[in-house]
This record gives sequence, structure tokens and C-alpha cells, in this order.
Amino acid sequence: MKFQKFLILNSKPNNGESEVEVLFNVDHIVSIKPIRISSPDKLMNGFWIRTTNGKKYRASKIPDELLGIIGEKYQGTINLASDSEEQPFQ
Repeated sequence: MKFQKFLILNSKPNNGESEVEVLFNVDHIVSIKPIRISSPDKLMNGFWIRTTNGKKYRASKIPDELLGIIGEKYQGTINLASDSEEQPFQ
């Protein structure tokens, strides 16, 4: 078994969204997909993790070993312009 530490977004209806450190067995991860995660105050790059038992998780940070394979450009916050209505969609 190979355990690695991930930073998972845990959203609860009353408490908002928080980040929790979780250990995953890397052998049980089926896929990791880069995504954009939005919250009321920021937009950030993140990852959609799917495991062999069918559960899905949103991660804001993955181990450097996996990040090197996927690409570092997919991690971190995205700078938003103050006038976002004038910015074209990408």
C-alpha cells in the first residue's frame, strides 16, 4: 500500500467549505482530472479524484509526485480581474 496526503474540500451546508487533509492509498485511485473549483470569494484550480469504490472527491492539492505527472499549472488560485463582466470567457 502506498499512502499519499491530499487536501480535500469538505463542503457542509451550515459551516461552508473547509479543507481537510486525507490519506489515500494511491493504488485505489482510478482517475485524477484537473477542474476549476469556485467559491463565493475565489476561483481555484483543483482536481476531481475518483477511487475504486466509486467515491469522488474534490482536491485543492495533490502530492508533488502526482502533480509532476499532471502538470503544476493545474494547481493554485486563479487571479480574477476586478471587472469580470468585461473579461471574455475562456
